[in-house]
Amino acid sequence: MKKLAKTITALSGSAILLGACGNAEQAEEESFELNWSTTPSYSTQNPTESQANYIADKVSEFEEDYPQVELNTDLQSTDIDESMTRLLEQANTDRAPDVAAIDGYFFPRFMDYLQPLDDLFDEYEIDIDDYLPFVQDVLTGDDGQIYGLYMNTDTRVLFYDTDVVEEPPTTWDEAIATSLEIQEEGYNGLIFPGGRGEGTAVTTLWPLFWAQEGELVDEDGNPTFGEGDNYDKMLNVLQAVNEAVESGATPQRVSSYGGENDLNEEIAGGDTAMFLGGNWQVSFLRETLGDDFDSWAVAPLPQLEEGQFATSAGGWAWGIFAEEEEKQEAAFDLINRLFVGEEGMTEWTNVHGGLPSRTSIYEAEDLEAGEFSDTFREYLEDANVRPASQHYNEISNQMQIAVSEVISGGKSPEEALDDAWAVVNEGE
Repeated sequence: MKKLAKTITALSGSAILLGACGNAEQAEEESFELNWSTTPSYSTQNPTESQANYIADKVSEFEEDYPQVELNTDLQSTDIDESMTRLLEQANTDRAPDVAAIDGYFFPRFMDYLQPLDDLFDEYEIDIDDYLPFVQDVLTGDDGQIYGLYMNTDTRVLFYDTDVVEEPPTTWDEAIATSLEIQEEGYNGLIFPGGRGEGTAVTTLWPLFWAQEGELVDEDGNPTFGEGDNYDKMLNVLQAVNEAVESGATPQRVSSYGGENDLNEEIAGGDTAMFLGGNWQVSFLRETLGDDFDSWAVAPLPQLEEGQFATSAGGWAWGIFAEEEEKQEAAFDLINRLFVGEEGMTEWTNVHGGLPSRTSIYEAEDLEAGEFSDTFREYLEDANVRPASQHYNEISNQMQIAVSEVISGGKSPEEALDDAWAVVNEGE
């Protein structure tokens, strides 16, 4: 009898041991890697300590809640064109990461490789209609499904000092007249990005072009900016810029300013009272000008005709490539808590700046809204985004060259536009 009891005990112990091993193997089978591709700015490698700490804390929380997930980070190149090209190549060859940060205007080019997220939007109670109109257009495919999660955004405006400029100019002619007037008081004329850089395109060129209902490319992504009515509209833009320079309203030195932040040094001198720039420059203005910034305000970008409006919007979105349901769920949860959920977008806006892409976040109790936040939101309701054409980079590059040559006096508006059109269409 004792021998039988010992045998049963031994068998029971073996069963427990085998069961424990089985459970361990099952747990191991359920664990998985999640590969996310992100920019340095949206990772723990962010050079700003407060932003890096925020991301690190959120990632730690995620890892605690998802112990079965091994999170692998792939940092993208800081060269956006290079990183997006590489990511597209990975998607083309079935080597895409599970989830990746994608520059907003590139996003539609990834639609064919991304997973629809409608069910997860419902699960996390995110309403696509809560996003700004241009964001809805970016995230929604031709099939009506949602393919991404948008982060913060930005926009372009006219900044002006109300102590010097009582009423903001609404047209380009008014801007020239106002610029000449304030120069008589010792201030610089109207400045804006006018050199080699994307800031010149999205802040100076495209809004003037879009306000005329100009189209850079057709529905198939082919260049159209230099033909038909679009040619006339783009020529109007270059002629307007040329008039500002030739009249003395704008200094030729803006041909060396390729980005909005290139204006900052001149603004810091205290002699600038009016410029075209981006919303993120508010923090620089406040820090640099101190109490003198209290008299500053923002207005829509001046246009060629009264009643026209256009501005640019930017930002990044996240797309999920993974086909496995558990990876989709984990990836969505990670991005939601970091950047796009009510809490995530509010907290990220507070530490990073920028503008929420979800309208409800502007009303969030914990949002530390900056100057002009409501005004920026108003402008974003009708903002434009760059086309997701494979030709866009060359179009932008050639038009940056065109406007800088017009400003420097190297070419007439007609010559600059004709040359830009010819280069873009080489080999077509």
